[in-house]
Amino acid sequence: MTIQDQVLLALTCWREDRGGGISGMTSVANVVMNRVAKNNSSPYVECVKPLQFSSITAKGDPELALWPTATDPQWALALAIAEEAAVGKLVDITGGAVLYYDPLGITSKVTYTLPGGQVVPLPEGWNPAAVSFTVEISKQLFFQEV
Repeated sequence: MTIQDQVLLALTCWREDRGGGISGMTSVANVVMNRVAKNNSSPYVECVKPLQFSSITAKGDPELALWPTATDPQWALALAIAEEAAVGKLVDITGGAVLYYDPLGITSKVTYTLPGGQVVPLPEGWNPAAVSFTVEISKQLFFQEV
């Protein structure tokens, strides 16, 4: 993994879920790294794919204008998580997820029933039959593709 991969992975984690602390940012890194493995690519490539991580590529996302300061403790955590990923020591807490979203952050006509019976909106364009719920971390729902 290059230094560019590490920095962009850390920035993606920080922008996507710094409010979720170490587990929130780790879960984002897990999704990126699971996509890297699935697509035989790099963290940089996965993070900059259009509309995959809105905080990095979605026009109008307020996170696009935010940058961590050198003294931000969440940024230090994000860098440490990226370093763990770089050396192959990042534990996957998502159950192999390659997709995630915050159900409170979207409105959709498409729904998904979680294992406990709760019905949640699913992002438009996602096929409920093509995903399998793995875990909820930091108010975000994680899925594998089936």
